[in-house]
Amino acid sequence: MSLSDVAGLVRSSSSFLVTSHVDLDGDAVGSELGLALALEGMGKKVAVVNEDRLPSRYEFLPGLHLLLEPSEAMSDVEVAFVLDCTSMSRIGSVEKILANGGFPIVNMDHHESNARFGSINLVRPDACAAAVLVLELISELGEAVSPDVATCLYTAVLAETGSFRLSNTSREALTVSADLVQKGADPAAIAAQVFGRKAPAAVRLVGEALRSLEVSHNGDVTLLCLARNQVESSGISGDQLEGVVNFAMAVEDARVAVFLRELSDGVIKVSLRSDGTVDVDLIARGFGGGGHSNAAGARVPGTLTDVKGRILGSIAEVLDR
Repeated sequence: MSLSDVAGLVRSSSSFLVTSHVDLDGDAVGSELGLALALEGMGKKVAVVNEDRLPSRYEFLPGLHLLLEPSEAMSDVEVAFVLDCTSMSRIGSVEKILANGGFPIVNMDHHESNARFGSINLVRPDACAAAVLVLELISELGEAVSPDVATCLYTAVLAETGSFRLSNTSREALTVSADLVQKGADPAAIAAQVFGRKAPAAVRLVGEALRSLEVSHNGDVTLLCLARNQVESSGISGDQLEGVVNFAMAVEDARVAVFLRELSDGVIKVSLRSDGTVDVDLIARGFGGGGHSNAAGARVPGTLTDVKGRILGSIAEVLDR
C-alpha cells in the first residue's frame, strides 16, 4: 500500500495511537511528536504511548501534553502508527496494546532490517530519518507544517544524523532541514537543547565511563562501560548518557565502538557504532536489538562481564571473516 493509502486512512479515522521503540532517541521522539501534533491540528484524537519515559534532553519539544503511559492508552484507537522501529518486539509493553487492538498498524521506518510487520508498511531505507516519512505523509495530506511540527521533525533529523556528521547526512537530510527551518525550526536553540551543556555530575559520570576505556582486537574495537551503582550514585538519569559511545568511536583506528551500561533490572544496554567497515546492525540483531549498519543497540540480560564477553566475541567473529 502507498502513502496515499495511509493518507486516506488518516482522513477516514478519528482516533490514533503513536509509538516507537524502547530506548527512545531523537528520531523516535521527534517523529512521534511531529506526527501527533499534525494529527491534532487536523482535529484528530491522538496519544503518544511508549514503554520508556521521555529522555530529559527532549523535554523542550512541543506536544508533551500528548504523551500517555501505556496504562493510560485510550480504548477507542482506530489506527496505530509505529515509527522508527524494526519489529513489534522492539516497542516493548506497548506491543500488547497493538496485538489486542484489532486496528490497522501503520509501520513507518527507515531501517533496512525492518520486518514489515504492519498492516501497511512504509519503509524507505534510503531516508535519513523516520521524520522524513512523517513529513511526506503530512505533505500527502495537504496539511501545513506548523512551527511546532517543524521543531519536532528538525530535532529528529538533527539527532539521527549526529548533528549532520554521520554518513546519513545526505542531500535529502540537508534539504529537508532547510525546509523545516523555513517553517519555523530554530537550529541554534534546538542544538543547544539536544547537544548543549550538562550538569557537573553528568560530566563527571562521562569521565568515569572514559576511564573504563578498553582497546582490543589490534585497535579495531574500543569499549566503555558503566556499572549500575556508578549511574545511581551520580544522581543522573541514564538518558543523559546518550552519545557516550561516540567517544569510543573517536579513538584512532577504531572500527567498532561499544558502550555497555548496566540497567537497574539486571539488563545491559548495549550501544554499538561502526566506521562503516563493520555492520553493527547484524551484531545487535543477534542479541535481539537492531538499528543501522553504522549505529545499533540492544538490551541484553546478564552481568557486565558476561555481556561484554559475548558482545566482544560476536564482534571478533565478524572481524575474522
